[in-house]
Amino acid sequence: YEIHWRDWSSDVCSSDLNIVIIFTNISIFLFVGCSSKKEHNSNFSMDQIEQLQFSNVKPINILDKDKLLLDFNVFLTEKEISINELVDNVKFIPLQTTEESLIAEVNKLICTEHHYFILDSDIGKNVFIFSSEGTFIKRIPTGQGPEEIYNPGDIAIDEEQNHLIVYNRKGLSYYDYKGNFIKRELLPFNFKNFRIIPDGFLFIIAPNQNNHLKELSKMQVLITDRNFRIITAGLPFHYSENISYGITDYTSSLMNETNFAFKFSNKIYQYVDTLSIQEKYQLDFSDKELPDQYLGISSNDIFDTLKNNDFYYFMGNYIKNDTHEYFALYNRYNKKRFQTFIFRDKESGKLIGGNKITLNDSIPFFGYPLTAYKNEFIGAISPQAINHYLSENEEKRKNNTLFDQLDSDSNPIVIKYTLK
Repeated sequence: YEIHWRDWSSDVCSSDLNIVIIFTNISIFLFVGCSSKKEHNSNFSMDQIEQLQFSNVKPINILDKDKLLLDFNVFLTEKEISINELVDNVKFIPLQTTEESLIAEVNKLICTEHHYFILDSDIGKNVFIFSSEGTFIKRIPTGQGPEEIYNPGDIAIDEEQNHLIVYNRKGLSYYDYKGNFIKRELLPFNFKNFRIIPDGFLFIIAPNQNNHLKELSKMQVLITDRNFRIITAGLPFHYSENISYGITDYTSSLMNETNFAFKFSNKIYQYVDTLSIQEKYQLDFSDKELPDQYLGISSNDIFDTLKNNDFYYFMGNYIKNDTHEYFALYNRYNKKRFQTFIFRDKESGKLIGGNKITLNDSIPFFGYPLTAYKNEFIGAISPQAINHYLSENEEKRKNNTLFDQLDSDSNPIVIKYTLK
């Protein structure tokens, strides 16, 4: 029984004495990039290009003196742990289901004290706002109008201004936390992900999307001011520029700290200032790491390589809260498609992880982190997974009244939990 949910998260539920692990389709979404459709400078006006002031752009200083090496090799095997070893406290928040609020897929989740912001970019092409209690507030209108969004690619929160910012149609659309439109700003380049930093933005760039940037188009990271003037650029692409691996790379912001990582890499970076980026962690899973030599081959060939070899790979999944950090590795050998989760205690450095979780009646569901807030990790569980669990025993449904109204068309359940 497989729930197609999200490329790096999954739902887990228990069933009597048999443990049912419900993993998502963790396909890598490998696809050939835009090598056959090179972007022409005509996509941008000469004024936009001149405003970039290429001659003033400085290289990003990559700091690695204080980098920590995290040894994950012990987790490169099938390992099961009990939910009782891992989780301390769990809360379930059903998201209100209405005709206007239906979510097809949770591709990104941002949590603040009073709100959830959800990006459904792959299927529904929508952005939703819910209260922290799960009450539906608004779906951002979709369309080609100036106050609407079309095919959104990423979202971020400006906590100082209380703004939701949506990347779509080569620009950023700004809304307040009630979903009211504020403004729209066009950008002089294309990108995949962005984060708000003090006095500017950090952009993760896609290959072959910005030929007008000249040599800067070979860099994965651009740092700009609030007017999108590029200040620094760095971190050249680590794989073939003719292939784009995945839809998005991962970036996160917590407590004014911005971290990011790239698919098929083994490093996690931290933004320091407009001139500097720190190599925060290097992940060591070298015993079974996918060799770099395969990153330049075609999409079909790399799928075959992963299916036929016991290789692990990192897709950029790094999330931290006040007390712990979360990492995920993947393995597709013999079509297993399992996800290895690793949690790290920030104070002691202790690691705990595996690829299977034994659940119980008191904690019948589990979702891997999509985001974090304060000391909680936050994920989402599909209603299909919950109904599969409850349908097997009527007594279970009576003991889980929170899920009485769920059906296959219901919205996901947000799960918030702290670790021991």
